[in-house]
Amino acid sequence: MKTAEEVLSGIPFLKGYKGYAGLLMCLEMVATDETRLINIRRDVYTPVAEQRGESVYNFEKNLRTVRDAFLMYGGREYLEEKLGRKIHLPLYPRELIEALLECMKRC
Repeated sequence: MKTAEEVLSGIPFLKGYKGYAGLLMCLEMVATDETRLINIRRDVYTPVAEQRGESVYNFEKNLRTVRDAFLMYGGREYLEEKLGRKIHLPLYPRELIEALLECMKRC
């Protein structure tokens, strides 16, 4: 299995966003236990926000921003190529995490 950073290395200009490190943390956390996707706010966003010393509200906002940048810089096409299926928008952060997790497993 690839790491989250390896999977995201093909998308430029993400590392400068506050949500990037949080996205990596979410991916690593969900990779160890996919059932966390079911209650993602409680089981992933809250612990990651606490580790980062920010509110869940700000963390979610930063995650949405990095999601928007991901899509702007070719992320949709990247996911479609890697997963072999169309990605329909809007793509919620939880769905992005799930799709990237699938890339971590397949690529």
